[in-house]
Amino acid sequence: MRIDLQFRLSAIGMIGLAALSATHELRDRMTEPEPLLALSLGVMPNLAAAFGMPLILVSFTTPAAGLPDASACHRAFRRVLAFTTLGLCGWELAQTTNPRFVFDVADLIATGLGSALAYLAFTWQLRRERAAHSGHGPT
Repeated sequence: MRIDLQFRLSAIGMIGLAALSATHELRDRMTEPEPLLALSLGVMPNLAAAFGMPLILVSFTTPAAGLPDASACHRAFRRVLAFTTLGLCGWELAQTTNPRFVFDVADLIATGLGSALAYLAFTWQLRRERAAHSGHGPT
């Protein structure tokens, strides 16, 4: 059974959003975590959102059947990735204006890392799709 690129991208993105949800659950249950764990739980929502959101959003623009045009897919993904990354970074910067929120440079770094991981996951899946259509790779 062959799984479409569109479905694989959204499924991988949902893993990122599941990590986001799990992080919030852990943060609610933990009292006074160790410093490294506290840092990890603090930046994980940014990393997970920056990873999951663009993969899910681009799945709406990816053809469900046939060999996708790799350059068109990359252009669409770069637009979606720029939109989500700039949005998440903008939200982090907007937190400097409201005392209820906490601005953290580590959150910006985590957003960048999550975006880079999303790009790698997208590229990997697009290559798998092209290999499957050429008969030289896994489906």
